[in-house]
Amino acid sequence: MITFPEALAAVLQNAPLMGEEICGIDDGAGRILRQEIRADRSFPPYDRVMMDGYAMRAEDLKPGQRYRLTGIAPAGSPQAVLSPLPGSCLEIMTGAPLPRGADCIVPVEWTEIRDSGEIAIKPGKSPEAGTFIHREGSDAAAGSMLVATGTRLGAREIGVAASCGLASLRVSRLPRIAIIPTGDELVAIGETPAAHQIRQSNGHAIRAALANAGYPATLFSPLADDSTADDVVKILASFDWCLFTGAVSMGSRDFLPRLFDEIGCHRIFHGVAQRPGKPAGFWLGPQAQAIMALPGNPVSALTGIHAFVLPAIAHASLEMAHRPVLVTPATPLKGLAGMTWHLPVTLDDAHRAHAAPSNNSGDFIGLLRSHGFLTLPPDGTHEGPLPYTPWR
Repeated sequence: MITFPEALAAVLQNAPLMGEEICGIDDGAGRILRQEIRADRSFPPYDRVMMDGYAMRAEDLKPGQRYRLTGIAPAGSPQAVLSPLPGSCLEIMTGAPLPRGADCIVPVEWTEIRDSGEIAIKPGKSPEAGTFIHREGSDAAAGSMLVATGTRLGAREIGVAASCGLASLRVSRLPRIAIIPTGDELVAIGETPAAHQIRQSNGHAIRAALANAGYPATLFSPLADDSTADDVVKILASFDWCLFTGAVSMGSRDFLPRLFDEIGCHRIFHGVAQRPGKPAGFWLGPQAQAIMALPGNPVSALTGIHAFVLPAIAHASLEMAHRPVLVTPATPLKGLAGMTWHLPVTLDDAHRAHAAPSNNSGDFIGLLRSHGFLTLPPDGTHEGPLPYTPWR
């Protein structure tokens, strides 16, 4: 048996690296960027007007002055030119280029139109040069790096990429993931279980956690307890990751470790000093597939996905490393003797963690009372910030 930090390090080190592929920008949400996005022009690319109103010269602004309207400059039209005659102004729209010769924008709500058709500035309003002008290049200079490689693409990054003219993006290939529940006691969710049976839930919960993290997965029907090595080989052949639940402990019906040995898998570890999920194991398949075998108890299985698999896939996809989220417990928490504890918690309005343990590792419903889990090191009493993992 190894410690949790040793086990996590081993999974990260041995997770199969994901190559690159090209995807369209509208398919890029949630993907890991494998290129830099650089500004193809200055942002904004011109002095951009920020308010509907009137473009003027600041030197013309005098109390009681009236301004002669000489034209209109809508957004989407080429840069207009303000008349050189003193007291001239141009009606201007948000997003339009600042007219040449103007250096001030007076919002329409600051003005009045007199019977003569001239524009007057309302009393108490004092526009100045540079007012309501978004200067060219003030956000980013042409050629500057905007989004770094390794970034997970969200709405902001996709918007920036589109603004830079990138219709497609180089991203990490999505891993091919299989989820394989095990156990003769499992029936499909649409079936009515007998008194000695339960509905298969682990696979659906794991699939949801992976989907929420941006990784689609294939869910297999449960493997029976009399499954053979051939049954496992057929699954391994087509996937980068194979996630098994159940049949990994020390009982006579826990067949997975034996079958992994039969087909030539390389055991990295089997048994972790942690709660929940002590029997968890990690193997490499004949083609270096990642094989994570987690206990069948629902709390153990879902915790293992969050503690091992999601960080490892992100690491293997070359996602930019993030600082761990640290949360302070509301009251001191005592660690378990010689064992890491992934303790379910709720977060209060002050972002402090309150213990919300389930009744046991089979109490899936109890997880509904928690927002995520704190990872407590073995032994001792812990009062300071601890690593926090939200449920996906």
